[in-house]
Amino acid sequence: MTRLDRRAVGALVGAVALLAGGGAALGASAGGDHSTRCDQRLARIAERRNVSVEQLEANVRARLLARIDAAEKSGRISGERAAKLRERVSEGSLCATRHVRARIAIRGMLKAAAGFLGLDRQELRAELPGGSLASLAAKQGKSEAGLEAAMLAPAKARLAKAVENGRLAQGRADVILERLERAAERLATKEFPG
Repeated sequence: MTRLDRRAVGALVGAVALLAGGGAALGASAGGDHSTRCDQRLARIAERRNVSVEQLEANVRARLLARIDAAEKSGRISGERAAKLRERVSEGSLCATRHVRARIAIRGMLKAAAGFLGLDRQELRAELPGGSLASLAAKQGKSEAGLEAAMLAPAKARLAKAVENGRLAQGRADVILERLERAAERLATKEFPG
């Protein structure tokens, strides 16, 4: 794949991600049905490109699969990782962002936990198997409550900014924060397989 092709595919994937993320933000802020809004947005994009929604989704999937194939052939990802990615692309929907948002939140929490524990991502990955974030914190003489607070701090700041800018109602921010608190508690005590 040429550099220009990679840029085009990257731009397309980025556009789809922004499309889905923007739809999620609209759905959350307006309290509307995200799936309906996303479907409407996909229909407008397909119409502008003179293709059906199904063809648009097929084109995006084909480009993603081509990128996965190229990454596997160049050795940037393993065959096992490529197979998992192919499965996700084949089964996924452009409008299914709930799981994507959850993964992004978890990654953010893990990054904050690593910072709290004074580790980088690779060190954290090496330390976690067979234990939990809370047990790592205890080994360092840090509390589980402190760990969870550190994991939530970036999300709290983003939510506060969204409320301040009028992009999110305070009640909705409180609901999101409550969910994130439960997720942080589960993530902190989760035993990672050895």
